[in-house]
Amino acid sequence: MGGMCSWKVILPWDTGIFWTTPEEVGERQPLELKGLPFKIVMDGRLDNRPELLSELSFYPEEKGTLSDAALILYAYERWGEHCLEHFIGEYALIIVDQRRGELLCGRDALGDRTLFYSFKGTRLVIASEPWAVAGADGSMPELDERALAYYFALKCTEDGQTLFKNVYELLPAQAMLVNASGQRSWRSWEPDPSRRVRYSTDQEYAEQFHDLLELSVRCRMRATTPVGVLMSGGLDSTSVASLAARMIEPKPLTTLSYVFDELKDCDERQYIATMKEKWGIHSIQIPCDDAWPYKDWQHWPHNPNRPEGNPYRLLKERAYQRTYTEGLRVLLIGAFGDHLYIGGKDFLTDLIADGRFLDAGRELGLHIRSIGLRRTWQTGYVQWVARNWLNRLPGGMRIFRRPTIPAWLTSYSARQLPELGSERFSFPALDRHRSLLGLDAALSSSAEIFNANRHSLELRDPYRDRRLVEYVLALPAYQLYNHGLPKWILRVAMRGILPDAIRARTKPTSLISLYFRGVEREADLLQKCFQDPLTDWHRFVKPDWLSKRWNIEVPPDQDSPALLIPWFCISYEKWRNSLNV
Repeated sequence: MGGMCSWKVILPWDTGIFWTTPEEVGERQPLELKGLPFKIVMDGRLDNRPELLSELSFYPEEKGTLSDAALILYAYERWGEHCLEHFIGEYALIIVDQRRGELLCGRDALGDRTLFYSFKGTRLVIASEPWAVAGADGSMPELDERALAYYFALKCTEDGQTLFKNVYELLPAQAMLVNASGQRSWRSWEPDPSRRVRYSTDQEYAEQFHDLLELSVRCRMRATTPVGVLMSGGLDSTSVASLAARMIEPKPLTTLSYVFDELKDCDERQYIATMKEKWGIHSIQIPCDDAWPYKDWQHWPHNPNRPEGNPYRLLKERAYQRTYTEGLRVLLIGAFGDHLYIGGKDFLTDLIADGRFLDAGRELGLHIRSIGLRRTWQTGYVQWVARNWLNRLPGGMRIFRRPTIPAWLTSYSARQLPELGSERFSFPALDRHRSLLGLDAALSSSAEIFNANRHSLELRDPYRDRRLVEYVLALPAYQLYNHGLPKWILRVAMRGILPDAIRARTKPTSLISLYFRGVEREADLLQKCFQDPLTDWHRFVKPDWLSKRWNIEVPPDQDSPALLIPWFCISYEKWRNSLNV
């Protein structure tokens, strides 16, 4: 690494046209400010501008004239590489310091914006998309076999290796400094897994949750155009829409929703209607009975970065196109809401730990009455309590589990993933952190950037706010699951704001019947693809396993990630052929 001094930064996004916050309008990047010997390239948004402006001693009249990128440069002047510790928001940034001959890269805490890099001898190539890095020198990109095995195992590589050989993704909250002496990486932010928040009443918990969610929505309303909301009939997106609608009254909020005339189990118009009655929203309803998975998939827009991971891509495309037609450039979503409450499985453990034994018995009884004794046992809540308490025994005893290789993977895939078959110790208290802060969550958030950008659209998810996530991580799990209901704290926080018909919902809507409509309508084409011995996915997925399962319908309560394997195989083959690798 010694003597490294050649850098190349590639910007696939157009920073001169796609301005979404008022302060950046007219700004061109790389940005260099008079009197400062460094420049910046940034993709994203800062959500703690008032605090930064105060810390940096700017006058009030200056706050509306400084873009987020300019604010970061002033922060770098003050704190150097430690400036990243002061930022809250969604960003990927590169700062070139001419004085020191250094280059600083940083990614936000949750990984909502992306940055990819590759060291090619003494040359460093950095871009916001992996394909740009892979093909920067004009050579044909090579695919990484280990990363492909992870892809078919439905997991992310822990070291940031992408599907392209020797192209890495900067991990969430990771910083990297490069100079002539070499490269150094560190985390600019770490959550505190020991932090605990305890209040006396549900209302106290809910008030703080409400304030943080409202702050998160308000930060994401900062835009050059009116903001829309992609709204289903579930608790998460309707909560976002309710808070946003209240902020802009008396102007109507624009919402976009999928509706179904034929597939009634997918339709949520009754809940959309209650939102319209409550808030007077401008509700755009997009018919989607004919937008089934696999439809015309050979002609879908090509994403060079990775195979298409969302079987409901046509629904997204229709929503994005309509959003653009409406003149909106920012769309709020609630996609991350389910992740936020996954720690609810610890509800019994935390009730017992807090000495609330009667409440623990009552909650277990409610759960059994709700889903039955057999399914209660199958969910593993009782076993989870036992494992948590055994893990707390003196001497650091830990209950371990042996991760298994997914049944659909070939022996070749298994050889690429030896760690999945080895014994690992399980630390249940950290599982919630993995769900909220892990690479899978970051990928599910950032993977949609490319598709939205094609429509000059920016997606913003209020549930992906570091302050809100930190708070939820510190909560007792019985605030996430209580009275036999998931998302308990959200239900309490939205009293009087979210229509009761939605707030009391217990059964989420599933699109699985739309998925199997696609399987039925495209059966001939799919069968031909799955029987083709020349496809490359055969190396990673067992053809016999797939042939027995790809067209077997299952009810919504048996939906599982394994149902996506046929989709992943088709999507991978199309992507690989498009790259000509």
